[in-house]
Formats: sequence, C-alpha cells, structure tokens
Amino acid sequence: MRNNLVFLLAFLGLFCSSCNIPAAEIKNREENREWVWNVFEYPGRSDAPAEESQAVRSAAGTPTPQLIVPVDFEEAFSHSQIIHRSDAPAAGSGNDSAQWLYFSPNEYSAEPLEVLYAAFQNNGSSTWADDYYLEFYAGNNPSKEDKIRINHTVSSGSSASFEIPIKTTDRSWKSCWQLKNSAGISFYEFCYNHGDGTNISEAKSAQNSSESSSFDGVYFAFRKTDGTAPTRFSSTEQSAEFLSISPNDGHTFKAYDHNETISVSFKNTGSESWDSSYRLVFYNGYNWFHHRSFPLQETIGSGETAVFTMPMEIIEDNDKWVTCWYLSTPDGQNLSDFCFRYYTKS
Repeated sequence: MRNNLVFLLAFLGLFCSSCNIPAAEIKNREENREWVWNVFEYPGRSDAPAEESQAVRSAAGTPTPQLIVPVDFEEAFSHSQIIHRSDAPAAGSGNDSAQWLYFSPNEYSAEPLEVLYAAFQNNGSSTWADDYYLEFYAGNNPSKEDKIRINHTVSSGSSASFEIPIKTTDRSWKSCWQLKNSAGISFYEFCYNHGDGTNISEAKSAQNSSESSSFDGVYFAFRKTDGTAPTRFSSTEQSAEFLSISPNDGHTFKAYDHNETISVSFKNTGSESWDSSYRLVFYNGYNWFHHRSFPLQETIGSGETAVFTMPMEIIEDNDKWVTCWYLSTPDGQNLSDFCFRYYTKS
C-alpha cells in the first residue's frame, strides 16, 4: 500500500511539471507568432532596427493576410514612378527627326536630269542606319523604284543625301516621298517639282475629261482648269495670312493684246522664314500668266509681308474670267489660297 502511494505521488509530480510553462516563454511565442509574416523586420535579424516602434504594431487584422498593418494602396501608387526599361525597343534607338536642306537640281528646274539629290539633316537623337529609306507615295514616280535606301550611317547632327535615279523622260512632274526608319515608320515627307510641277500623264487625263479641252487646237487662253487647292495647312512654324490683291477682285481690264501685272501679298504669321522654295501655284480657272508657279524673290521673316508679282497677258474681249492660286510650302502644303475674278472689255 505504501508503494502504491509513492508511485501515485511521483506520477502527479511529473504531470504538473509538464504543464508548468514559464510566463516569459508564452510571451516569446506570442511575439514570434506576430512576426511570422514580417520576417524582414524580425528583431532577431542582424540588420533589423535595434528598437522596434510600437506604432507599427496592430492587433486588428488586415484585408490581406500577408500584411501585419493595413496599407493605403491608392496613396502608395500615387507616388510611384514608371520605370522605363533600358532595353525597350525604339525606332532608331532614339527620336527620329529630319530637316530638309536642299534639292539638286533646284525645284522647277527644266533641265534634263539623271539623278535627283535630296539632302536632309539628322536633327533627332537616333542614328540613321543603312536600312533608313525614302518611299514614294504620291504623284509621278520618276525613278520607277518605290524605295531608295540611304546605304550608309548618319549620326545625330550630320547630313545625308539620298540619290533618286531619274528614269522618266517627262519634262514636267511632281513626286512625293516619305522618309522612314528601320521600323517602316514615316517621320518626314516632301514633294519635288520638276518643270512646272504638272504631272503630264495626269494633266492629259484631266484634259480629255474636260469639255473645254476635249479637242486639240484650243488656244491656251481659253483652256479652263477645273482643280482644287490642297487642304489649308497651318502650324506654329508655317502659317500665312492673305492680305490683298492689286488690282482688286472684280477689276475690268481693257481687252485685247496687252500686258498687265497682278500683285498679291501675304503676311508670314509663322515662326520660320520664307525663301524661294515658297511659291504661288496655279490650280483653277484660266491661266494667262504663262507659268504655273511663281517663286518668292526674297527672304521673308516672321511677321513680315511677302509680295508676289505676276505678269499677265490680256487676251479676250467683253467677258468674265477667274484664276485661282495657292501659297505653297517647299513640300507642297497650302498656307493660303485665293481666286481673282476679272473682266475684259473693249
């Protein structure tokens, strides 16, 4: 009986000792449980702050279990920054931009030519590689080739000259091209006029469809052109305001064979200066001027006035007439257009 009592007391002692966990150990376990989702700030890490701020503790749960405190995502992303990859693809590894320098020969030249040189400056940040090219897109293609490659490298700030082989024998044509990068993206376009800038094949087609010129032998003074001006164009760099025409619209000229002069003035309202590559171009009505375009004879700065003077031959008696023109940029944009209505009377 005594042995049984000793055995019972020993059993009770072991049972009680297994349940006697120190309060400090319980506290440590509770703290460790709080850090299970925030291992980067665990106090036991060598790179953790020496003192833990009690402000970051929160007994409340959060919508996202991984977070020990709530996070205002809208506030966080409002201060975020977009990170641009350094290896992101970009046309020409930079910005493509070009500035026209010159044509050789000059526009509206009537001399035969075998090669047209179109020169540009690379004023962008990208380098033009040998896969940059000109692509024909409008008018009459004089080269019979749709793409003209540069075939050498042009760094930023340097100039390049495209060589367009001329195969056509037409004495007059207009050809429009786009300068494209290796990705086929156009970043500059221009038009070149040879002769008087009229595409002969198109002119013949229009002539055959016009009642006033549907037969040969019609004197030029009585040929009426039914055309329209290009869409009006204006930008910060290129802009114009029509000012006046002299004599005034509706003027009556003395009839029959003699010469008169018409003067037309425009104000340069853009930031760029105008030179001889700006011109008046005929597009509708009767042309008694013997030319389809008149280039500017001087350089006109921003805010200054340009005056075009056009000699005119008077032909007919007792009738009414009209002639229409537009002010063209070097690449054929219409800065301003007008029609001059007049009478002839004996």
